Amino acid sequence: MEDKNKTDETKQYDFYNMLTYAKLSKLILRDLESNNRKQTFFSKYTKDDVVKYLKNPEQNAKQLREISSYLYNASSHYKRLILYFARMLLFYYIVTPYRVDIEKVDKNKFKNQYKKILDLLDNMNLQHEFVKIVTTILKEDVFFGYEYSTKDSYFIQKMNPDFCQISSIEDGCFNFAFDFSYFKTNPEKLVQYGSEFEEKYRIYENDTKQRWQELDSKRTICIKMSDDVEFPVPFFVGVLESLYDIEDFKALKKAKTEIGNYKMLSLQIPFDEKTGDFLMDLDLAKEYYHQMGNVLPENIGLVLTPMDIKDFDFEKDKADKDNVSESIRDYYSSAGVSDLLFNSEKSSSNSLKLSIDNDSSIMFAVLRSLERWVNRKLKQESGTIKFKCLFLDITKYNQKEFYENCLKGSQASLPMKTM
Repeated sequence: MEDKNKTDETKQYDFYNMLTYAKLSKLILRDLESNNRKQTFFSKYTKDDVVKYLKNPEQNAKQLREISSYLYNASSHYKRLILYFARMLLFYYIVTPYRVDIEKVDKNKFKNQYKKILDLLDNMNLQHEFVKIVTTILKEDVFFGYEYSTKDSYFIQKMNPDFCQISSIEDGCFNFAFDFSYFKTNPEKLVQYGSEFEEKYRIYENDTKQRWQELDSKRTICIKMSDDVEFPVPFFVGVLESLYDIEDFKALKKAKTEIGNYKMLSLQIPFDEKTGDFLMDLDLAKEYYHQMGNVLPENIGLVLTPMDIKDFDFEKDKADKDNVSESIRDYYSSAGVSDLLFNSEKSSSNSLKLSIDNDSSIMFAVLRSLERWVNRKLKQESGTIKFKCLFLDITKYNQKEFYENCLKGSQASLPMKTM
């Protein structure tokens, strides 16, 4: 009888899990029927704000993150820079066993476990999910995510960074705590976020000291771009000020062009140099002035004066500099990337390749963090035969070179088949 009760409890538990996953496989991002919809907007920041916040980036981490997100949407130069790095990696991987006694391993168990891991990784759709993560960490430095999955569905929901903090390190990967006071102002989202959030929110309601609670590491992902700095700071924080310089020089160039299109005509009333008397009636001079003013285009001004008018020009460089182009070059130089990648008039294949190789090395470090998180997840899978995932150092720019190296390795009898 006791065994039967346990079986019934197990069935109820499994049913509850199935029901929970069914709800979570489709997460509501915006309730269109709700009248309490909150508007998402980006605050506008000035260049002076950026300079002020950069003086103390640790205390102004939130503001710098918001500025980075604002400029990502407002500046095409910044967005292209972020997407260049974010979409560089292709996230190709191989799966390999480790700590396996080849002589004692059961071939059927090995194949079944291998297929299980491949199906798991295929369901995770890493090429799609990881691009979103990398885009976020390039803008904000840290990505806080929560997994929602079924047997044939998987996605990672980005958490609001204002309510998340890195709390611990497990197997070389960051874990984070969530601020459950979030649901006081967003009660409608509690059910959408799932059972773990509901349970821990009840703990918070009973004890407000439990405001920050660490989420289950089996369901979370936390990747930091600059893992050598404890506090979050956008990776390209050094170029934010340069973006405003580009817009300033664009405005100056536009104003200069507009001013250059204006002309002014001067109508001088004739007068007797000896007596100083006007030789034309003032009313008649005004009549000619108005007649001419009525036929002149808008960009030509007209003035009526008894005095000579002279124009003065400030000294200019013989070769008029294009400050906009120069500011753009300075921007990419500050970012540490080659402007040859972004419609530069110059071309140098060798220097461009070296620049891309340098940029790729930065992203390979990010790839190692993502790889370590995936392998932590694979360690949690049941089975005596363990596998690990190895992400290959392949980008959009070195695919052909990587393939040729693998081919040469195969010709030299090196084990390159899976690669």
